[in-house]
Amino acid sequence: MSRSLIVLAVLTLVACKTAETPAPAKPVEPAPAPAPAPAPAPPPPAPAPKIELPAAPALPKLPAGLPELPAPADNPTTAEKAELGWKLFFDKRVSKDGSMACVQCHEIARAYTSATALDPKVGGAVNKRNTPSVLNLGFHTTWYWDGRMATLEAVSNAAWKGQLGADPAASAKALNEVPVYKAMFERAFGEPATADNVPKAFAAFFRTLNSGNSAWDRAQAGDQKAMSAEATEGFKVFGAKGCTTCHVPPLFTHYDFENIGIGDDPGRKDATKADADAGKFKTPSLRNVALTAPYFHDGHAKTLEEAIALMAKGGNKNPNLSTKLKPQKVSAKEAKALKAFLESLTGESTYTTEPTLP
Repeated sequence: MSRSLIVLAVLTLVACKTAETPAPAKPVEPAPAPAPAPAPAPPPPAPAPKIELPAAPALPKLPAGLPELPAPADNPTTAEKAELGWKLFFDKRVSKDGSMACVQCHEIARAYTSATALDPKVGGAVNKRNTPSVLNLGFHTTWYWDGRMATLEAVSNAAWKGQLGADPAASAKALNEVPVYKAMFERAFGEPATADNVPKAFAAFFRTLNSGNSAWDRAQAGDQKAMSAEATEGFKVFGAKGCTTCHVPPLFTHYDFENIGIGDDPGRKDATKADADAGKFKTPSLRNVALTAPYFHDGHAKTLEEAIALMAKGGNKNPNLSTKLKPQKVSAKEAKALKAFLESLTGESTYTTEPTLP
């Protein structure tokens, strides 16, 4: 082989090596997609419409024949509070399940009492004592038949939770969901409804829920035609038989506790735990008594005649019978005159209609 051929072969081999296919390049990763732009912020909520409340009605004038009624420093009575409490008294929404309002046991036509001996609570359980009138309630010094509550605010709270079954925080929240109520609370208390100020609204209303200017009141003021001759005689009998020892004018109660021998209810002992208080109950006012049957803490006396007869005989004997209660000889004529006198204590109330509710 010629020298030139050998050189050509070597060059060919070198050229083939040089022309070998290079290694494939590493693929380039695609650039990540740009992040989406953030969604625009939602517009701010529209402000709640401003509630324009009409002026609260002026506080009702204290009826003739009643003494002045103070209010506590921590809950002064204002027209705004009284109006609010008035509405709440008639509103079922303050109860646990919306089934009951205060007025169902405290009817206007019955001097804010009930016609039944014992009334049910929310849920169906029955109270063990008769529903008392809430007229002139602000004059009391203790509350409930056994006097276990020391303030009007406390008894309002207890009735709200007990009789109406309310959870105060939940009930206050529900009231605040009613724009008009929320505005009324803010106007009256400087804050929305709370577990604390709902009872204060009730109490403010009760201090303005009064009754007076009865025929007896007008007679005491000099109107000689206000009472019938029979009622006038009945008042004399009332004093002569010692009734004013406990039923002291002008409110016709001393707000103390007496045992007259009705049933086996512990009465005042429930509050004090003292055996000496067994069977004692707060002496009820006789104002509007002609409208508030049935009578006594258990509601067993259906008529005024029955109630008069029980008291005239000195109650029912028992170891704790009040020493102030003595049997009295009362003729049929005197009993009739006593009834006429008691009817003369029916007065005029400061609230005689239901409010418009929001």
